[in-house]
This record gives sequence, C-alpha cells and structure tokens, in this order.
Amino acid sequence: MLTPQQVIDRYYLEHRCMLLEIGAFLDRYNAATEAAGHHADNTHKLDLLREAFQQLQGPAPSEGHAASLLQLFAKV
Repeated sequence: MLTPQQVIDRYYLEHRCMLLEIGAFLDRYNAATEAAGHHADNTHKLDLLREAFQQLQGPAPSEGHAASLLQLFAKV
C-alpha cells in the first residue's frame, strides 16, 4: 500500500490534468452560451457535474467518493 505522500506524488499530475480538462469543458460551454445568447435547453448533465464538484469538496461519504459519484451519475 502506498503512503499518503506517495499517493499525492504519484497521481497529482494525472488528476491535475483531468481538472484542467473539466475547466476547458466549462469554458467551452460558457463560450457557447455567450455566442448563442442562452443556455442549453437541458442542463441536467451540467447540473450533475456541479453537484459532483460540491460533493468532492466535503468529507468523504461512508461509501467513499467514487461510489457516491457513481450513484449521482446514475441519474443521467
């Protein structure tokens, strides 16, 4: 098993990249809404992503973050 520091050192860059991709996705959506002058008709998926961000900011649920997110995304 890895130590807490090893987990950070091993996976930090990979997950930083994932967060940058999410930021780019949100930038593309914002640019599209600005160009169109309105939001998408159905923002359910975007709302789920925002809810996921909020869940990740809090303490880990008893079932763990991944399981909690899987349940959230099952709503799509």
